[in-house]
Amino acid sequence: MKGELFSLASNEAGARKAADELKPLLKGKTIGVQTASISARFVDEYLKGAVEAREYKTTEQADLDLLAGRVDLVMASMGYLMTTVEKPANADMTIAGPRFQGGFLGAGSSVGLRKSDPELKAMFDDAITAAKADGTIKRLSEKWFGFDLTPR
Repeated sequence: MKGELFSLASNEAGARKAADELKPLLKGKTIGVQTASISARFVDEYLKGAVEAREYKTTEQADLDLLAGRVDLVMASMGYLMTTVEKPANADMTIAGPRFQGGFLGAGSSVGLRKSDPELKAMFDDAITAAKADGTIKRLSEKWFGFDLTPR
């Protein structure tokens, strides 16, 4: 299952099945998550009863407790984790298990614009469409994050 992608949006049953398969492997483990985050919600909705969730003000605080052995694993966005494990201070960290996305986990980041700026919205839309069409998003996301973040 390592690296396999499960969508809460397009295949919620498959994502739930994958999470259920993780439960016996994680039974009794403590997972660090950022307070009031989508990771905390995922743990509560999909891993409840298998793990103890320990909440932190920041994801970086959870990382420190992972390195110190006070939690067994952390859950955060793949983009965050990819950059975190590359830091020399985190040489003992690795990324494992499946990836979950979609649904309440979202599909990425957003930009908020005023409704009174339709020209600016059009510029964003055009730039994103062009970057998607010519492969720029795929190329840059694979280079910097190690996986394709192109919107589907």
